[in-house]
Amino acid sequence: MSIIFSSFIKEPKRTSFDGEDHDERIIYILRRSFITNLDWIAAATIMLLIPFALDLLYANASLQNLPSISGRLAFILNIFWYLITFGFIFQSFLNWFFNVYIITNKKIVDVDFHGILYKNISEASLKRVEDVTSNITGALRVIFNYGHVYIQTSAEKREFDFEDVANPAKIRDLIADLSMEVKNGA
Repeated sequence: MSIIFSSFIKEPKRTSFDGEDHDERIIYILRRSFITNLDWIAAATIMLLIPFALDLLYANASLQNLPSISGRLAFILNIFWYLITFGFIFQSFLNWFFNVYIITNKKIVDVDFHGILYKNISEASLKRVEDVTSNITGALRVIFNYGHVYIQTSAEKREFDFEDVANPAKIRDLIADLSMEVKNGA
């Protein structure tokens, strides 16, 4: 279960991706740090509590002889609200879970997943990696050690941006070392 919520997976078992070569092995799968989910988790929590708060307010308002709505309409509105809320939660989780960065023994792969109907996969050979830079800015990122890793390549897609990954300095070093090994034929 912890692998599901992990943002740094080393040598995952029974995992593949579109465009994987038969002699290629996945070394790391990275995704945004789990801490970056706190904003939509907080929003979802508030969205889940809104109907209860409105019921309390409405109960107090009905004591003051204000117009009321039928129980059936209130039920339909609550169902509609919870459908929207759970759709928001589902979409937010999918965006976090399926936006991954893959480092193999041959290349780096950026899988961008936006919504259920859009997926973009970019890859570049480790031989083409020219520069790797990590960047941590802001108090929250420094405290929880997550940030960006920028990879410049001589491939068609010239820049890869691994956004909000945990321990970006370690990832920068891993990619730079793997690139040097591939270039030196090790």
